[in-house]
Amino acid sequence: MNWYHLTALGGIAVTAPLGIAIAVWLAAAHCRRRALYWCLLFGATLLIVIASKIAFLGWGIGIEAVHFAGFSGHAARAAAVFPVAAYLALCGRAKAWRYLAVGLGVALALAVTLSRVMVDTHSVSEAILGCLLGLACAGAFIALVRSNRQFQPSLTLIALTLAVLLIPYKGEPHNSQQWMTGLALGLSGADRVYTTATWGPTRNPYSPPCPKADRYFNYVCF
Repeated sequence: MNWYHLTALGGIAVTAPLGIAIAVWLAAAHCRRRALYWCLLFGATLLIVIASKIAFLGWGIGIEAVHFAGFSGHAARAAAVFPVAAYLALCGRAKAWRYLAVGLGVALALAVTLSRVMVDTHSVSEAILGCLLGLACAGAFIALVRSNRQFQPSLTLIALTLAVLLIPYKGEPHNSQQWMTGLALGLSGADRVYTTATWGPTRNPYSPPCPKADRYFNYVCF
């Protein structure tokens, strides 16, 4: 397995839990307003990603010239959480250490972004724009946190979070693509999804890869 496969798998298993952990760190440090800001910014980022993918699946809204059919969710999450987590972990340190940590977080996010292209999961435009969306989220939040001099990270809580994230995950990742496909078809009222293979709707109606008895809402396998 190449490095980009490992980076892609690591990005999938870590970014979502780490996004939740950031809110917990802030709440535990009695920075509940900052925790709310993070939840709103991170939540808005995820909603933009989901909306862009549903728009293409249901209505074909995308940019064929640059092969853009929706923001890369993994790149967006990595770019949002890694710089913020690194900054908060060293929030009580000297400014040089904090910005070095942010730089390392950005570098890791770029590695995840590159891995999405290398494993042929997203086009270059989808990965880059997803990364830029996540970096916008991270930058906006760090700008808010800089004015909060009372925040002191709990090193014990951070260490516990890292220990949990390092536990090997052996389960199957949830197929979010099926949920988005089902939502897109339900909202558009169509029975065919758009595909980047032809930049048009599929020839045949969409059918999930499981028996009808194992489906939610006719479109999602469980």
